[in-house]
Amino acid sequence: MGAMGARRGGLAWIAALAVGWAALAAFGYRSRDPDSRLYAEIAAAMSTAPAAGWIAPDFPPGWFMAGRFREHPAGLFVPAALLARLGYPAGEAAYALNALYQALTLLLLPKLAAHLLPGLESRALGWLMQLLPIAFTYRIRANHEQAVVLCLLVALLGTERSRRSPGWAALTAAGLVGLLLVKGLFAVFGPLLCALWLLARCRDRARSDDSEPAAWAGLVVAVVAMGGAAALYEVLYRQATGEPFWSLYVSRQLGVAAAFRPGGAMVEEGLQKGSNLVWYAGRVLWFAFPWSLTLLAAAASRWLSGKRDALPAGPPAERSAAAGAAAFVAGATLVYLGVFSLADRRADRYIFPVYYLVGSAGAAVALGRWPRFRRLAAALDRPWVPAVMWCLALLLHPVAGRLGVPTIKLWPPRS
Repeated sequence: MGAMGARRGGLAWIAALAVGWAALAAFGYRSRDPDSRLYAEIAAAMSTAPAAGWIAPDFPPGWFMAGRFREHPAGLFVPAALLARLGYPAGEAAYALNALYQALTLLLLPKLAAHLLPGLESRALGWLMQLLPIAFTYRIRANHEQAVVLCLLVALLGTERSRRSPGWAALTAAGLVGLLLVKGLFAVFGPLLCALWLLARCRDRARSDDSEPAAWAGLVVAVVAMGGAAALYEVLYRQATGEPFWSLYVSRQLGVAAAFRPGGAMVEEGLQKGSNLVWYAGRVLWFAFPWSLTLLAAAASRWLSGKRDALPAGPPAERSAAAGAAAFVAGATLVYLGVFSLADRRADRYIFPVYYLVGSAGAAVALGRWPRFRRLAAALDRPWVPAVMWCLALLLHPVAGRLGVPTIKLWPPRS
């Protein structure tokens, strides 16, 4: 895509966001998801409160808890509160920001993928990932998940580019600090994924260079920046409330997420953790469908044949990059599923980034293996297609809700 195509794509996204934001305000949209309604209300209440107290928002009246909101840091709410201060309807500001995070995700994902995949495969992700089941479920939400994916993409893009120019480590730091301020303890996955990315890219010897140590050093600096941001957040929170934040927050998160049964029932505990693993694996298969099945079939074919036929045919450099991509997706998926299988709570959202990783990898495999599908992708390879598709999907979402279109529920969390 040349400069003209990039300009057209950018204008298309600006227009799509303008239409989407206008539609959300006109509909007076309210999500059916309780967490989204809660977060939207918190942001709306913050917009009318003094900014000095934004770091310590309260639960709105009538919710399941009262008092200060300590479920996560306040980073998700501040941009929405600022948008409402600028005049956008306060009740819809959190949904509008989530739409912006979606758009930026769909812009950055192909840019990151372009370091590993050929041009068409990477560009097609801008519209293919909009068709995942998880994308329909989270089309208009006020949750943390879309901001988490965006922060991870920013951090990974900075990590990749710092392999050639150390200054890009600042982007890694920005992504990881943003992840911390949005999702708190769960930000630990950010440095892990950045490290996995560098390890996977080390496999690509055809493109490795002497700046690899600088990229690792940049990641270390970014982690230090996370620590500094956490310390500053604690200072500001104590100034605003006279109370600590991180100690209370971490104890609550670890307490509800990993409450092991008393009595040393090791067998029962092991069965529960195994059940969690199966549950999350089922979520990956469904929410990244159909590309999860494509990826699974390719991996099974490679394992059964004992050959590298899961990798695309092509020059050694492309095959090496594909091997690195496969290693990164596999490693990141195992990290997420392994960690959350140890918890006592189950939720689709906990492994949200995995759906996009598996979906992207499976779609790339399909584009390399299915000529008809590749021709379709080539026909849709226009810079404005992702923006138009996103806008149409967003406009149809509230209409479907008002018509009572049912949502699909498979294997509920407490089963």
